[in-house]
Amino acid sequence: MMKAVSVAAKGRFRGDPSYVYEHLESKVSEENRLAVVIHQIDEEASVVPRGAFIRDLRGLVQVNRSFAGLSPSEATRLSNFLHFRKPKNQKKRRILEMADLNPAIDFLDVVSDDVPKGSWSLQLEGAGQVCILRSLLWPGLTLYHVLMTPQHGYIYIGSGMKNLDLPFML
Repeated sequence: MMKAVSVAAKGRFRGDPSYVYEHLESKVSEENRLAVVIHQIDEEASVVPRGAFIRDLRGLVQVNRSFAGLSPSEATRLSNFLHFRKPKNQKKRRILEMADLNPAIDFLDVVSDDVPKGSWSLQLEGAGQVCILRSLLWPGLTLYHVLMTPQHGYIYIGSGMKNLDLPFML
């Protein structure tokens, strides 16, 4: 379905779930296109603060109940934000880097390793009490994290179109 959507559906959404995009032999409903776009956004841009989730010895991922939030100094580094998906880019790290890692919380991909570099905008708001992380690849996706608390989340309010020009803009 993802391949059919990428071939047949272009431009903005119509707003009609029954609308059918047609391209040669491919036909895709807007409803299916929406499902594919949501899946892509979740895979490429759903982000959590480091330590918000843990992986137990059985490999199960769960909420870290002892997560007290990132400190102001931690929140200003992209390396403390992780993609909330199955790891894809677990690059080989030097032994010195691995000494600082905790396998229970460092099992996800780090946002700072994303390609292209510079695809995330990180800011502190609310007198430095709230960290805001915005995706430049998926304009409209915003993560928030209230510092020194476990509160975090993300929301997507965008056009459903990926910014494919981003590598040329950076």
